[in-house]
Amino acid sequence: MIATVTLNPAIDKSVTVRGFEIGVTNRCEVNRVDAGGKGINVARALKRLGSATCALGLAAASDGGFVLGALDAEGIPADFVRVPGETRVNLKIHDPERGTETELNEPGFRVRAEDLEELRRKIEAHAQECPVVVFSGSLPPNTPAQIFGDLIRVAKARGAKCFLDTAGPALRLGLAAGPDLIKPNRAEVENILQARLHDRPAMVQAARALIAMGTERVLMSLGAEGAVGVCGKDALFAAPPLVKVRSSIGAGDTMVAAMAHATVEGLAFREAFRLAVAASAATVAMEGTRVADLATAMQLLPQVVVEELPG
Repeated sequence: MIATVTLNPAIDKSVTVRGFEIGVTNRCEVNRVDAGGKGINVARALKRLGSATCALGLAAASDGGFVLGALDAEGIPADFVRVPGETRVNLKIHDPERGTETELNEPGFRVRAEDLEELRRKIEAHAQECPVVVFSGSLPPNTPAQIFGDLIRVAKARGAKCFLDTAGPALRLGLAAGPDLIKPNRAEVENILQARLHDRPAMVQAARALIAMGTERVLMSLGAEGAVGVCGKDALFAAPPLVKVRSSIGAGDTMVAAMAHATVEGLAFREAFRLAVAASAATVAMEGTRVADLATAMQLLPQVVVEELPG
């Protein structure tokens, strides 16, 4: 079983606004309302890929039942700490006339030290039975930036491999705990290394720098361009299949889920990387926070072109 950890869950609302404008009243059409947060999306993707999974994290006492109910409806076991406050709402605005997507993300609830300690105990218990634990997403406003690093150390001490998908100080401090894999996007890598990545050789060098900081594998997502993957002697670029883009929600999370699934299945890095890019592309072709299943990802797999990069 693969565990996911979400410290800052969300209610994701996807709306369509034709001719979206700033500073005026816009009329919208609500497309979907889903339970979200990166770790929850990873759990959802793992379920669709055929891996047994459980979702851990923090849930608001007032309306966290929406998130937990959604997980239950999808057959995903959940073990969350209930905390005071309300679940944040993330609004994604799609404008079909301009072909744009605009996101408005709320910060989330505040967390007490005792809530984090209870979560630590839950992770410690589940990590003994889970070969992989995935830590994903943003942190609630007052949460210590080193929390992912602290929790990774707890899971690693119980023998679990740890994946980390976050940004900023949480990523930098999490790296020091030695996660097995990280999945930043290009902007997040540029932020943590304070360097512009103008081409793929620069991206490989940046990935090598992140490996030197503590991780073993780096997947750098490049959106519609594809992804760069670096592990050991392998430095790879993968161009994704051409699909009709319906929503980018969960694409990166599906990439992480596919890598976790492939790790448990014993796939080599190159094949795991190809599957991750195929699964991500398959999710982009779906609406809202829906994610692709393994069969759909496998259909796209032959269209993923992987090339070796210098460095």
